[in-house]
Amino acid sequence: MLGFFVGTACLAGLIYTLRGGRRWHHHGRGGRWSWRGRMRWLFERLDTSPGQEKVFVKAADELTEAFEKLRDELGATRTAIAQALRGEQLDAASLRELHAKHDALIANLREALRTSLAQLHEAMDPRQRRELADLIEHGWGHGYRGHGGCGWRGGYRHC
Repeated sequence: MLGFFVGTACLAGLIYTLRGGRRWHHHGRGGRWSWRGRMRWLFERLDTSPGQEKVFVKAADELTEAFEKLRDELGATRTAIAQALRGEQLDAASLRELHAKHDALIANLREALRTSLAQLHEAMDPRQRRELADLIEHGWGHGYRGHGGCGWRGGYRHC
């Protein structure tokens, strides 16, 4: 079960990065690290067809929507926890309600993840699947093709 959450978190980070995480907003709309720039880089790296690119964009949109629903719930969650703690006794009923709401959102996220991964898996050939799996598992610098085939790891050149 823990592995599923770790995998989900990794994929969430990938989608967040591809969609234009806050860290990169200062680079502008069409720069290398914009959402479009990262998707373009990924498409070039995987050598995707236009049809495959549409599947990737659709999957990213679906996952982003599911994650945004979770993010939107954060403020209500903090409020509910604070209210449960304020009383003379812990309000276990409100926490159960909160947990049920979270379970529904997580189930929605899991289904979106499963559906998106199935669509991506079906759209890619075996080489593309291996390449994307390596990118997700090891990070964006894994197997970087620039600099004579050497990658960059932790700020130093790894050959």
